[in-house]
Amino acid sequence: MQERARRTRETILRAAAAAFEANGYGATTLQEITRHEDVSKGALYFHFPDKETLAATIVAEYDALWRGLLAELRPRHPRALVLLVEFSWAVGLAFRDNPPARAGIRLLLETRLYESHTRPPHTGWIAETAALLAEAGRQGDLAPGVNTADVARFVVATFTGLQQIVILDGGPADPVGCVTTMWRCLLPGLVPPERLPGLLDLLDTRGSMTGHAAPGHT
Repeated sequence: MQERARRTRETILRAAAAAFEANGYGATTLQEITRHEDVSKGALYFHFPDKETLAATIVAEYDALWRGLLAELRPRHPRALVLLVEFSWAVGLAFRDNPPARAGIRLLLETRLYESHTRPPHTGWIAETAALLAEAGRQGDLAPGVNTADVARFVVATFTGLQQIVILDGGPADPVGCVTTMWRCLLPGLVPPERLPGLLDLLDTRGSMTGHAAPGHT
């Protein structure tokens, strides 16, 4: 893709993300998007033939964002459960700082785009979380009898619910604090008693990262 076309496409996506985040899928029109960033109708239809394709692209970029964050964090955190906690913080920060990320989660929660354009929502998140939990079990960080598949679904559902609450409250006020509270509630039921104090210390020492940027963002 030529540089000019790439920049135009990115401008359209930023405008669409702002509109979808503010108004939702149903109330957003392509005409509104062209007004928002002064993008011509011809340029919009050249890159995106319809609103559904445009929204699905934003959802796909949201999916790519969290995959990139996980890949960036993995070399730093060989302990899988710590990686999972750090990853959830990073996504929370991206949700706070990145309008396309907020638009992506709103679109997933509002529409059924995945029926025609994408995988079922959160399938990848659940699979990655289950794999990390299984790895944590092999590293001795899970209590006996923990069902990693069930916990993975619960963690992703809880995290998504927290994001939805932030959206309904009118903005990403403190998603990192919400994620920290989530782990404080979950960890006592997941980890062996001898491992719990160290992980709770991690929450204490990293709880101040609310003001920090997500990995890969400054």
